[in-house]
Amino acid sequence: MYASWNARAVGLAASAAESIEIAAECGFEGVDLLVRDIVEADADIRALRRRMDDLGLRGGGWTLPMNWKNDREAFERDLAKLPRHAEVAAELGLFQTGTWVRYETDPVADGILASPRARTKAFDDATAWQIERLGRIADVLAEHQSRLGLEIIGSRSERTGRGAPLIATYRELLERFKPLRDAHSNVGVLADAYHLDASGEDVDEALAWGGGAVAWVHLADPANPDRSTLRDTERALPGESDAGLCRRLLAALDHLGCDAPVTVEPLGACRSFPSEDMRERARMARESLNRVWPERPSA
Repeated sequence: MYASWNARAVGLAASAAESIEIAAECGFEGVDLLVRDIVEADADIRALRRRMDDLGLRGGGWTLPMNWKNDREAFERDLAKLPRHAEVAAELGLFQTGTWVRYETDPVADGILASPRARTKAFDDATAWQIERLGRIADVLAEHQSRLGLEIIGSRSERTGRGAPLIATYRELLERFKPLRDAHSNVGVLADAYHLDASGEDVDEALAWGGGAVAWVHLADPANPDRSTLRDTERALPGESDAGLCRRLLAALDHLGCDAPVTVEPLGACRSFPSEDMRERARMARESLNRVWPERPSA
């Protein structure tokens, strides 16, 4: 594992060049980058990679630059752009991306879900639809050695109840998306400590496919101990609550020899940050990783 800096994950916007400099200055080993922004800005990719190499930075994760849950026309339009994005990511040494799977279907008419048969059909159709689209994405990513990590949305309060429930836990995710994993070896897990805690699970549930399947790691503590009301934006820095799940997740991954980037993701609403100063937030994020990082045995 290695600590990777991500400005967007702490609620800030930064160019790739700025992110690279801040990552090195604040002691990160890697840097996550927004590849779509780099492509749209027509940035000098070789210069960015040279600077990363000069500073000894590894490529971390890159945000999947498409809303694959859109309508078919929008999906096809975004998918056509993905090869270029994946190519640029590879040139920058970024080989891990991720996305969350749907936690409920689209809203359905009142009364339809009262039928067990209707609930089963809604679930099966929505699962098959996701697997088909994610499989096509995985095929494109595989051509550029990129891995696709899947994660859940664990916060119960995010659910509307207007659709059929789909994936609420990592256990369900790994069981129900196993056919996708079997068909695409570059599909794995985005292990998110906040969503694990919000779903009421412990670390083993996200690691059932093995440590080698973990493509990316996101860390944040819950800022609200009541899972029934916890909102996705109620996050604290790793190690700030009594949950302890960030520490347990990293310990388990370290034991398994995982080499994924680890990103602090408390989002912009995190009350731990006293200001929007980027260096201050980066230093606090790095210090939070030190609190939960597995201790190395002394020589």
